[in-house]
Amino acid sequence: MQRKLGWARKQRRAFTLVELLVVIAIIGILVGLLLPAVQAAREAARRMSCSNNVKQIGLAVANHESAYKRLPHSGQCDSTGSSTTVYMMHSTPTLLLPYIEQQTVFNMFDFTTNSVAHYGASPSGSNFITPSGCIIHRTTKGKSYDDPTHPSGQVAAQTSIPTYVCPSTPLDTGSRDPVDRLGGIDYMFVAVSDVDSRVGSATYGMRTPTSDAAYFQMRVLGMLDCEGSRLASTTDGTSNTVMVIEDAGRAHPNVTHFGALSSRYTPVSTPAFPVNMLTGPLGRHMYAWADADAATNGYSGPSNAIAPGSRLAKINNFQAPTGGPPECKWSVNNCGPNDEPFSFHGAGCNASMGDGSVKFLSASTDGIVLKWMVGRNDAILYEMPE
Repeated sequence: MQRKLGWARKQRRAFTLVELLVVIAIIGILVGLLLPAVQAAREAARRMSCSNNVKQIGLAVANHESAYKRLPHSGQCDSTGSSTTVYMMHSTPTLLLPYIEQQTVFNMFDFTTNSVAHYGASPSGSNFITPSGCIIHRTTKGKSYDDPTHPSGQVAAQTSIPTYVCPSTPLDTGSRDPVDRLGGIDYMFVAVSDVDSRVGSATYGMRTPTSDAAYFQMRVLGMLDCEGSRLASTTDGTSNTVMVIEDAGRAHPNVTHFGALSSRYTPVSTPAFPVNMLTGPLGRHMYAWADADAATNGYSGPSNAIAPGSRLAKINNFQAPTGGPPECKWSVNNCGPNDEPFSFHGAGCNASMGDGSVKFLSASTDGIVLKWMVGRNDAILYEMPE
C-alpha cells in the first residue's frame, strides 16, 4: 500500500502567449532606446579618431617645416577650376609620410627625376605643360605615381594610410576604389578661396566668377603654396588660420553616389591607372592621397549647383540624401564631398589650424567667415569659439 504524501505537489504555470508577447515588446522597446545611445557612442569614438588624424597631419606639417625650413608644397599650386591649374608631381600627403611613420611607403616614390625632360613638357608661361595636357610647376621633380615606368609608385599609392581616412566615412578601401584600389583620403589642404565677400554683390557668399573684374581681389591664399612658404608667411597667425579640413567620402568615378569626374589632366600620357575625365580618358584620381588633385583644393562652394539649389559656400553642402539632391549630385564637382569641406559627423567637420590645434567647425559656420579663416594674410582675423 502506497503512502500518501502529506503535501500537495504544486503545478508550475507557464507563460501565456500574451505574457510572452508583452515581454518581447518590452525587450524591443529597451533595445530601441539603447541602440541610439550605442550608435552615438560609436560615432563619438569615430569622430575623436578623425580629430586625432587631423591633429597628426597638422603636426606632420610642422615637423616638415622644422626639417626643411619651409612648409611642404601644396601639390595643387592654385585652383582655377579648370585644366589650367598648376601641379607639383607629388601630393602634400606624400611629402608627409615620413612624419606619420610611413617612411617605407615614402621611399617607394621617385623624387629626383627631371620631370620636365621625362614627360617631354614644353614651356607654358612660367611653368610647363605635358603632352597629356597637365601644367606642371617649373620646380617640380620626380615621376608621377601613375607612371608605368615607375611601378613602385603604384604599389605605394595603393597603400591605405589610416591617418588619411576618417572612420566615420561609409567607405572602406575596396568600396572606395574597386577598380585600382588606390589609398583614399578624407582631408584636404586649402590652397585658395575665391568666395565673393562683397556685400551686395550678386554672387555674395558664392564663388566669384573668373570673368568678374574683382576676381583676384576676392581670392585669399591658404597656408601652403608651391613657392616655399613658411609658418611665418601666415601673418594672420597660425592659431587663426585653417590649414587642413575634412573633405570626406570621395571615391572612384565608378562608385555610385560618391565618385566624380575630374576636369584636370594627369601628367602621364599612358597612365598605369587610367580614369575618365570630363573631356577624355586622362583624368586625375580626386580621391587618392597620392594624387595632388585630391590632397589640396580650393574652397569656393557648390558652384555647379543648378536651380533651385543654393550656391552659397558652406560646410557639408547638400549633405542629404546620400548622393545629393537632383540640383547638386555628389557626382558633380564641388557638390557634397567632392572638393569642398564635408564630413559624415552631421553637425560639422574637423579642421587643423596652422599651429596644429584641432577645432570642430559647425555646419552653421558662415561661409564668408570660413573664407577669412582659410586666408593666411588677408588681415581679417576670426577666432572660432571652443
